[in-house]
Amino acid sequence: MGMLNLVLTNISRKPPTRLYPFEIREPFKEFKGRIVFNPENCILCGLCQKKCPPDAITVTKADKTWELNVFRCIMCTECVNGCPKDCISISNERAKTGAKEFIKIVVPIVDKPKAPKAETPKAETPKAVSSK
Repeated sequence: MGMLNLVLTNISRKPPTRLYPFEIREPFKEFKGRIVFNPENCILCGLCQKKCPPDAITVTKADKTWELNVFRCIMCTECVNGCPKDCISISNERAKTGAKEFIKIVVPIVDKPKAPKAETPKAETPKAVSSK
């Protein structure tokens, strides 16, 4: 009878796990889901590449690209702490699996238009006065 009681109690209960694709749990506040890159502020200094322990970030100044290999990333947040312009942040959203951008993210950095320099009026130099 012991086995029959166990079977009957397990049938009448909810399953102990979630049905994942149908029931997605909200992420925790401090959950490290994915790295978010903001190319508008990036100056291509390469500090994030130098700080990254597994060498998951590649910054190429000649091509003006910032590349992240998410399969090498260990989510240590050293790149976030090392960025002087706050271009990199951590989001608590889950990374999308199966998408092409999950493998590598290549973000071209667009040149910002330079503001025209205002011409400053040149001061006239005083002429030397000779006394005779």
